[in-house]
Amino acid sequence: MEPAFIYRLLEKIHEFYPVGMQRLTGYPGEKRMMEIIEKKINALINEEQTEWTALFHSLKKLAANYQVIDNSARQFPSYTMSVLYEEAGSGELNRRTEIVFTISLLCEYYTCFIHDFYRIDSQILFSQRRKIYSTNVVSLENHLSFEKAKPIIERADAEIRKFFPGHTYVNHASLFYNKINGAVPFGAIEDMPAQPYSIYHFLFDGYFAKEPNITA
Repeated sequence: MEPAFIYRLLEKIHEFYPVGMQRLTGYPGEKRMMEIIEKKINALINEEQTEWTALFHSLKKLAANYQVIDNSARQFPSYTMSVLYEEAGSGELNRRTEIVFTISLLCEYYTCFIHDFYRIDSQILFSQRRKIYSTNVVSLENHLSFEKAKPIIERADAEIRKFFPGHTYVNHASLFYNKINGAVPFGAIEDMPAQPYSIYHFLFDGYFAKEPNITA
């Protein structure tokens, strides 16, 4: 049996998306979602002091030895930031590791995970052009750097709960593993309704164009 929060998240998806139809003009949930995005973006443009800005500046102080990146300008009803934890390369293989925190504005949940972005540059001899192959891996406890990164994650989690007391943590694996058919998340390609999308894509962020490799 699925945890109770999964059913609550499914209810939220049905509230904002016309599940079973690719698009439905005038769907109340979609209109509400656009209003949430507009309010968020306007607050950013006007440099308003909000719970999010307070949280972001607090985390910048707590993680002073790292670069903290504010990704909340994305056109999606959520707040997201990342801590650039490590960058490494060997030959044509490059890796960028970030700790990602995402707070949904469509439901009262937030999540955290470690995102490894791998990039492989390969030389195409006949044209002398380089082709880039990329792979996204999302994990948390199973990540090799988890124990070292744990103090940052715990401090950030405490700050999120302080500034967003109505939100509850949910594990990233549950959001990525559970998928929905018959609907298209905000920002996704509309002519691909047959493709299942994860709960994360519907309610948390549309960053990953393709489903990343997931571990716990």
